Amino acid sequence: MRYLFPLILLIPMICSAKSPDQVRSAFLYQMAKFIEFPNQQTKNSTKFCFLNIDNGPGLILAGNRSLKIRNLPIEIIQIEKPKDLGELSEQCDITYIDESNEDDILAVWIKANPLDTVFVGETIDFLEGGGVASLVQEGSKIRLYINKQQVSQHNFKVLSRLLAVSKFHPD
Repeated sequence: MRYLFPLILLIPMICSAKSPDQVRSAFLYQMAKFIEFPNQQTKNSTKFCFLNIDNGPGLILAGNRSLKIRNLPIEIIQIEKPKDLGELSEQCDITYIDESNEDDILAVWIKANPLDTVFVGETIDFLEGGGVASLVQEGSKIRLYINKQQVSQHNFKVLSRLLAVSKFHPD
C-alpha cells in the first residue's frame, strides 16, 4: 500500500511527458512571438518552413494550423534543400533544419547576405557553422541556444525577452 501512493503521483508525470519533437515545435512557435521580422506589418501569416512535414516539429505544427502569432495565422511550408538561401529567406520567417540536413545547409551558408529568416537547427555545430538558433537536446531537456553574432548580422530583431531565456554560443 505504501508503494501505491508514489505510483499514483508518478503516473500523471509520465502521461504528460513530451517528446523532443513536441518540445521543439513549442519552442519554434513561442520563438516567433519574440522576433520582429522585416515587413511584419504587411504580412498575412507567420511562415514556418521545414524540409520534412511528415514527422518531427513540422508535422506537429502542421497539425495545429489554428495557432496565431500577433493575430496572424501560422503557415507551414515544406521546402526542398535550398540552393539559394536568399530566395528561401524571402518566403520563410523561421526555417527549421533537422540535424540530418544541417551540413547541407551550412555548405551554402558562407555565401549568404543578411537574411530575413531565422535558421534554427538542433546542434551546437549548427551555430558554429553560422546558424542563428539551435534547439539542443541536453539529457532529457531541450535548450535554446542563440548565436548573438549571427542575430546582429541579419534583418530581423530578436526581442530581449527571448534572449533572457536563451543560452549563447559562442559565449
